[in-house]
Amino acid sequence: MKPKNPIMPKYIYKCNGCEEHFEVHHGMSETIDICIHCSMVDPHRVPQMPFLKRLEEPKGGKVGDEVNAAIKANKAILEDAKREARGEFYNDS
Repeated sequence: MKPKNPIMPKYIYKCNGCEEHFEVHHGMSETIDICIHCSMVDPHRVPQMPFLKRLEEPKGGKVGDEVNAAIKANKAILEDAKREARGEFYNDS
């Protein structure tokens, strides 16, 4: 078994013999052939969902509040543009 390498991805394996789980850091194309607990051959890799942690907290309020504020601001811009367009005369020639 290889030593832990934090640069390499972590994989979880389950042994078919002793039913133990264990973690191993290795490259994407590599696999582990022997259980680290009982030395039985061919443990299988357990599928995992990736966990992505945000490094910074989102700014502002809830997402819905941010969307509503943007809609309200754009409605005001649109109303101003409509008022301005009503006051202009267009030459069709």
